[in-house]
Amino acid sequence: MNHKISVFIITYNEEKIIEQCLKKLLWADEIIVVDSKSTDKTVAICEKYGAKVYLKDFENYGIQKQFALNKTTNNWVLSLDADEILSEELCNEIQSLDLNGNNFSGYLIPRTHVFLNKIFRYGSENKKPILRFFDKTKGSFIENKVHETIVVEGKLGKLNSEMLHYTVFDFGNAVQKQTKYSLLGGEFLFEKNKKVSVFKVAVKFPFEFIRVYFFQRNFMNGYEGFIWSMLASYSSFIKYAKLFDLHYNKPL
Repeated sequence: MNHKISVFIITYNEEKIIEQCLKKLLWADEIIVVDSKSTDKTVAICEKYGAKVYLKDFENYGIQKQFALNKTTNNWVLSLDADEILSEELCNEIQSLDLNGNNFSGYLIPRTHVFLNKIFRYGSENKKPILRFFDKTKGSFIENKVHETIVVEGKLGKLNSEMLHYTVFDFGNAVQKQTKYSLLGGEFLFEKNKKVSVFKVAVKFPFEFIRVYFFQRNFMNGYEGFIWSMLASYSSFIKYAKLFDLHYNKPL
């Protein structure tokens, strides 16, 4: 490894998964954690693995990630969520990169969905490339409320090895998480002055289910694929219903 690398993570009550994430990062030169004042053992676990922990009230995902990025001291950085775990192959691949001898400003990493403890080997969430490893002198975050985005100037490479995204472990938590992100998504679209018709809200769920379950082949992921498709469709419906509500159901 010819460059020092910083890893940064934002957290809130992640004691169930954060240790598994950190165990795969012992090779990193620096681990930055920005915690939104967790009430469980998250901070203690992070400090156990040598992370530099900063406490910050949560505003939105983009702002939180950019704050964490600003705390890193190395130019090459890896952005992770607490529920993302690198494979051994990916750890080795990152460390073997010649970051001086190429013209890339960042790298896409294949990310595979793990839902209700089932690794999805089919569908659009199987090894979906996502930008997470980049030179911070050439990139930063767009500070969105949800689905924060890294923008990098220059060429992107793509790594071969995957990381696993452990989204949720139980059905109740899945419903809560999807609802939270969907409502934020509706608010984000409203702030962008997007509008939606009653017809689109009405047909969003069935059309989205057909797309996710059949066209994206989540039926091949078994029971978990069916539940994921239902929740993804529900999430899309809630997002647009929230957008409609913000436009047309204003108080008198």
